[in-house]
Amino acid sequence: MTFLEIPKSNYYRWKNKPEDEDEGKLLENIKAICTKHKRRYGYRQVTEELKTEYQLNINHKRVRRIMAENNLQAKIRRKKFFHYKPSEIVKKADLIQRQFKADAPNKKWYTDVSTIIDGESNLYLSAIIDGFNNEVISSVTGPSPNLELAFETVNRAIKDRDIDGVILHSDQGGLYTSPRFQEFVKEKNIIQSMSHVGVCYDNVLIESFFSHLKTEAFYSQNLNATNEQIIEIVEEYIYYYNNERLQLKLNKLPPIKFREQFLTT
Repeated sequence: MTFLEIPKSNYYRWKNKPEDEDEGKLLENIKAICTKHKRRYGYRQVTEELKTEYQLNINHKRVRRIMAENNLQAKIRRKKFFHYKPSEIVKKADLIQRQFKADAPNKKWYTDVSTIIDGESNLYLSAIIDGFNNEVISSVTGPSPNLELAFETVNRAIKDRDIDGVILHSDQGGLYTSPRFQEFVKEKNIIQSMSHVGVCYDNVLIESFFSHLKTEAFYSQNLNATNEQIIEIVEEYIYYYNNERLQLKLNKLPPIKFREQFLTT
């Protein structure tokens, strides 16, 4: 028997219809976010943007399911770490000891050089990020991983910043153990720190940034670009990373907004 002579199938069709319609709208919003961020966002970041931009109170598990069912997952690639052979010159102590975060800007900086192989020939990206908010405060791309590249990266980082006594942490690559580089940063009143040999987790913040860059700007985009275009892509991504790409550990804010919020409180 059926209650009020209404078949069960009709009841459940009616009951599920609003949810189906709601899920269709939710899928549209998720697709819009994935397109906006070029498939760089995982389900947790998509969930946060649904909450902040669309005012939707949504569970991340539901977002994960919808993204999986519609092939909208972030395009990812296994991390690869590039290291120079250690120099036989002077090495510095590890002053960070994996205590990466800083309680204010310009206290702990992290630097490294990474190879970009997606252009006509290899390019080398030298960058410095701030341990306070993971902001890329300086970056230089060039055809060779030489001292000039490292010098220019530091010069751009210190411009218009109060950096008295900031720690600059790196690996033990030949650039950073070079007497010329060590004298250069000493003159700027920058304190050098170095990770242990071959231990990428001792400099994980900069390694993480390079991994995001390569995954989200190159590996997920199927590029065939000139070196000039590669440099433009790097600059565009760094702007996006600093200004638009929310980070869950930064109160769900992009790095620059997190810093601005700190400075106004």
